[in-house]
Amino acid sequence: MKYIFFFAVIFPLFVFSQDIPVIPKPNKVELKSGFLNFKNGLSIKTYGNDNRLTPIARYFANCLFGSKQWKVPGTTPVAKNIILRILPSQSDSLTDESYSLRVFVDSIIIQSHTAKGLFYGCQTATQLFVNSVLSYEIPCMEITDTPQFGYRGMLLDVSRHFFSKEVVKQYIDIMAQLKMNVFHWHLTDDQGWRIEIKKYPRLTEVGAWRTEKYGSKYGGFYTQDDIKEIVAYAAERFITIIPEIELPGHSSAAIAAYPFLSCNPNLPKNVPTAWGIKTDIYCPSDSTFQFLKNVLDEVCVLFPSNLIHMGGDEAPKYAWMHSEQVQALIKKEGLKNEEELQHFFLKKIEDYLALKGKRCIGWGEIVKGGLSNSVIVMSWLDKSAGVKALAHGNEVIMTPRWYCYFDYPQYRREKKAVWWMLYLELSRVYKFNLYTKSITPESRKLILGGQASVWTEYIADEKQLHHQIMPRLTAMAEALWSKNRNYKDFKKRLDNSATLK
Repeated sequence: MKYIFFFAVIFPLFVFSQDIPVIPKPNKVELKSGFLNFKNGLSIKTYGNDNRLTPIARYFANCLFGSKQWKVPGTTPVAKNIILRILPSQSDSLTDESYSLRVFVDSIIIQSHTAKGLFYGCQTATQLFVNSVLSYEIPCMEITDTPQFGYRGMLLDVSRHFFSKEVVKQYIDIMAQLKMNVFHWHLTDDQGWRIEIKKYPRLTEVGAWRTEKYGSKYGGFYTQDDIKEIVAYAAERFITIIPEIELPGHSSAAIAAYPFLSCNPNLPKNVPTAWGIKTDIYCPSDSTFQFLKNVLDEVCVLFPSNLIHMGGDEAPKYAWMHSEQVQALIKKEGLKNEEELQHFFLKKIEDYLALKGKRCIGWGEIVKGGLSNSVIVMSWLDKSAGVKALAHGNEVIMTPRWYCYFDYPQYRREKKAVWWMLYLELSRVYKFNLYTKSITPESRKLILGGQASVWTEYIADEKQLHHQIMPRLTAMAEALWSKNRNYKDFKKRLDNSATLK
């Protein structure tokens, strides 16, 4: 047994509740007789020589002792042990995110068949300790836990308003605390291009900045070094980052930088300051496809995820309908209309990414003009696009806006909450059900999971961003992780939490 950390803890805060104040709720908890008292300190140790253990132990120690609620005055020889262990083999009944946590009177054992599962066990243990510091006691128990869905995502739009890499890291930290595992990073849109592409420097020289009212400049972007740093930061927390490069619509910022991407390159171009859907979209030309391939070459190097989000939503076809070049392409390819042309456009991108070992995700609108078998559909207006995709045999991620859009106000009295559809309260998020009556048991297997989304047209700073996601993310995390849910029980655990406010 390899000794890693040895700490003592003081500074009482909250009394432990017999309701196991952990979010998301573990799927099986058995209380035993007796209590573990850790008033004399805690020691974190690892079992075996597996090199995956040390970074998890260090992260766990930082979660326990690095926050302002805890004070570490020194060591004590009677500290209670927390033992971390990665098991050598995996049962077919477990996922790579399953873990067990056993509390005895003299120790805690957290173990999993994978590093990821062990990490989640440590997150559960952190909440148990932080929420029990007043009594310094945790009842003996056995937790066996596994998530309901494998895809538990959060989207952050940084195009409408830009957020520094430090804020992005804080966003990722909150996700990790709640066992969320996918960060969907919306990096390009009409109002800003946020990722450095070395082959096309004007994307960030021009496309990353817009001229606001009274002539002020607004914008920003992430260098490729920033991207690598954030990807590594997320990976340490077992979070996959999926980048979104919007196409063919929501492309005004790129077109402002390189007008040849438009079907009307000679008209004035700028990065829009107003929100909403823009009609100037990528023209389906050879030069546009080559541009996008070159961009994606760099994106694929930066992001190790095997998934790339290509958008596909809200792409008005006005420019295509009035372009002789585009109409000639429709005729040449034997397409019926502009919707089928969008499928043709997206399929070229999908096929190119497949050569690089990447799969594509697209918003629900991609079901309209045709659907390839390998693309994953993200259903956002409601669940209907997802239901159609499931009937076609495609995998689906559910993110219906009336349950999952955290840019909506939380309360009726907040600004812009004009009628019931325009605000999203905590209890409604908690009721999020990824299924509908029309989805067969066989099709349910194709639902990868769900996602909350934060679009930032009206979220300009870190304080407002945190207000929009918390505490609603706690409800989303439980909806995606826990098989048995009860809102009153959840609300009690949330109210008793020292950290999840």
